[in-house]
Amino acid sequence: MNKITLNTFIQKYNLGGQVNSVTWNSDGEKLSTRFMSPDKNLLGTLTLGKQNLDNFKVGVYDTPMLSKMLTTLADSIDFTLIKSPSDNETPIAIHLSDSHISADYVLAALGVIPDVPESIKEPEYDTLINVDNQFINSFIRGKSALSDVTTFVVKPTDVGVEFVIGHSDSNSNRISIKVQSGAVSITEPITFNANLFKELLNANKECSHATLRISNKGLAYIEFNVDDFNVKYWLVAQQGS
Repeated sequence: MNKITLNTFIQKYNLGGQVNSVTWNSDGEKLSTRFMSPDKNLLGTLTLGKQNLDNFKVGVYDTPMLSKMLTTLADSIDFTLIKSPSDNETPIAIHLSDSHISADYVLAALGVIPDVPESIKEPEYDTLINVDNQFINSFIRGKSALSDVTTFVVKPTDVGVEFVIGHSDSNSNRISIKVQSGAVSITEPITFNANLFKELLNANKECSHATLRISNKGLAYIEFNVDDFNVKYWLVAQQGS
């Protein structure tokens, strides 16, 4: 297995440390996970296709630790499971190795991994926004400049929508990004978690085009498809600032 591929899989759900405990599933052809942020403001699904792994369902509790262990290995690694000696069936660790180094990552019981809903009831999405490299880079730079700001607002304009990092009814430091859109139905500003949105953009910045869909009912959805990765994120709106 390619270490970069596995690292990319991790980055797309870990989101810079926002989501650390998940269940990994493999059906022998694809590796997948469902994930949710601790504050439940973000839900996601991630699938990596064209994989040749054993069938398994395992708990990865401390994703940052696994990421650190991966840094010690070469680009080409072997990925196997260590089974419990008591039944020779239950996975208890992931064994990662290259030609010189090996690492064993201890798996968690599935019961300690936070439950993630199997499905989400989606409203009709009223507003469609094109997300390209320019927008991704602009938002990441804007949020990095206002590192202490925790929310951003999407609000309608005459030509589309405006993303405002640091929006407030009072005088405040803020960065605004105007985006043209042919389908805008939101009528009032909607507030979302800026840290989560920045991290999901950062984890998928190699994607040249995606569509952000926003509902007046306070839910946003975006899907990225790059190479063998498919990842979907749902963001729940927050109380306005």
